[in-house]
Amino acid sequence: MSDANEFSAIIARLEARYIEAQKLADDKLAALNVVRQEAGLPPRPSGIEAVIGEGGPVLTQIKRDTFYGKKQMTAIREYLTMRRAQGDGPATPREIIDALKAGGYRFEAKSEDIALVGLRALLRKANNVFHKLPGTGSYGLLEWYPNAKPARDEEEAPVKKKKLVLKKKGGTQIRRLPSPASKYNLGDDAEADTAADS
Repeated sequence: MSDANEFSAIIARLEARYIEAQKLADDKLAALNVVRQEAGLPPRPSGIEAVIGEGGPVLTQIKRDTFYGKKQMTAIREYLTMRRAQGDGPATPREIIDALKAGGYRFEAKSEDIALVGLRALLRKANNVFHKLPGTGSYGLLEWYPNAKPARDEEEAPVKKKKLVLKKKGGTQIRRLPSPASKYNLGDDAEADTAADS
């Protein structure tokens, strides 16, 4: 019987601590939701559903090894999911690269600028996973925006083709041909003149 009394006392103390901690957590959640409401964000739910998503626990803090040894696309998805769980939403490529580095991800690029260019290219190309928000330069996961259309790849955009213009100048025919730069719509000053015999 003495064991039962010991357990009862321990249980009573732990339950009192739990109730006290729960009250404190509820007060903090209420304050957080007031601030979120002022910021135009939805209230954070109480309980475990605030930190558990469909795929399991969602980290909300980046540790030194959070992204270590992971593939870049996986690390980006995890980081964006973490931001979403905190109510931060989409991120710019610079925010993504800084977070991945802080979480131990090792870029294979020779410099940070090259790594940033590669990351931007990945975000752009993987438009079935990532979605660029118009006008902000930030990216979220496409699954967050079920009615959004994936952005067209820049390389698929139609290119205006220049017509071949023939002019005569003093017996010499000048053919005005579009240069490779005109493919990128840089204007008439990017064209090269090529002289040909008549």
